[in-house]
Amino acid sequence: MPGRDDDGGAMGASGGFDPGWLRLRSAFDDPARVERLTKLFAGSLPENPRLLDLAAGTGANLRYLAPRLGRAGQRWVLADHDRVLLEAAGGEVARWRQQASALPFEWECRQVDLVRDLDALDPAAFDGIVSTALFDLVSADWAERFVHWLAQAPRPVLFTLSVDGRLAWAPEDPADDEIRGWIEAHQATDKGFGPGLGRHAPSLLAGLLAERGFDVFTAESDWNIGPADTAMHGALLEGYRNAALEIAPPDRADTIEAWTQSRLKDAAQSGLTALVGHVDIFARPR
Repeated sequence: MPGRDDDGGAMGASGGFDPGWLRLRSAFDDPARVERLTKLFAGSLPENPRLLDLAAGTGANLRYLAPRLGRAGQRWVLADHDRVLLEAAGGEVARWRQQASALPFEWECRQVDLVRDLDALDPAAFDGIVSTALFDLVSADWAERFVHWLAQAPRPVLFTLSVDGRLAWAPEDPADDEIRGWIEAHQATDKGFGPGLGRHAPSLLAGLLAERGFDVFTAESDWNIGPADTAMHGALLEGYRNAALEIAPPDRADTIEAWTQSRLKDAAQSGLTALVGHVDIFARPR
């Protein structure tokens, strides 16, 4: 899944996402996730569930969900195209499991190109399917292809932390609207799946699932980044700067740079807060 994370994260040397960025964002992902939808997903699973995590990265979904599912004998497949991230996932999960050793589960990492080889995965082999921060990166065509694939053997799904276009900083800056526009334009570029859905992902995916006979539940799962979160502000601002510079004409570069430096100064002085809007989706076959 080449490209930049729509939340601003940079790519790593492998062409995928930097494991350091994934580690940083997990501290904001976990509080943002919607507990009610997690419980609905858990309640839809059998006692010994087989679970597939698409675009699993370093295994953050497993580490968050496994202790909350209330199911023994969980068996996880972490699927991602990026070998470097999957290798990191093995270490991250192993270290985490040392602190959660009483939890009975198995896991394996599987390198899968979701663009070319989605059909190599069989939805019937799993009892539930999850993914985090994937669907705002994909195209409408790929989302339709995915839902068609899922409909072959409908399973409960939990898709978390898709951006929905809400992005705000306090205090406000006169250039905020322009920067948001460039970020949104960048989100619509090809991240390896075709033109990205960006902020349209939650509504389009929910609609496709409903059309295929799923009951669909959605809820906002926002990042709230406070004045003390200087590392996160810095990572996001640099990511947004780079995205804007890729999209904007050269004569807007000075405005983008000035905005970035002003915001970085605010963050360094603990004078900046930000809201990054996301949506979680739980869907189950009727």
